[in-house]
Amino acid sequence: MRADKLEKEMIEFYQTTGRLQGLDSSLSTIIGVLFLEPEEISMEELAKKTGYSLASICNKIKMIEPSGWIKRIRKPHTKKIYLYMEKDIMKIMKNIFLLKQESVIRLAKEKVPSILERYKNMKLSEEQKKKLRIIEDYYKQVLKFELFIREVLKKIDEFSKRNKDEIKLG
Repeated sequence: MRADKLEKEMIEFYQTTGRLQGLDSSLSTIIGVLFLEPEEISMEELAKKTGYSLASICNKIKMIEPSGWIKRIRKPHTKKIYLYMEKDIMKIMKNIFLLKQESVIRLAKEKVPSILERYKNMKLSEEQKKKLRIIEDYYKQVLKFELFIREVLKKIDEFSKRNKDEIKLG
């Protein structure tokens, strides 16, 4: 009985934190259940625990799978798909920053300079010049954010190493 209450309270916590981050309730519930599971869990079992359909579970997992928080696992001699969620918050945060760096920042660095270059020497209206300045500012901010991410990643690695060292000594 107490274990059920503990799980319910933590899932409510995940739903609240998810809502604060703009996630819908079903995704937050799925994340909460997966986070609390000590081992991998089949998609069927996850559907039972959450009350959501397999199709819904599958769609939600596809949304967050690229973040690296959740891993799909196939076991030998079965067609079932199992899911496991990373429990180390520092690893989760590191993956979020790496994903930003590898996707949004990389794409901005590939595309925006050529856009700026193409329109820089054109005769533009005042309105278009303002828009071009907005794009230039955006690009400068992306480059600064990339530096910020590098520093954060370095700090996460330092913290994780220090934490592992403390665990070994303790």
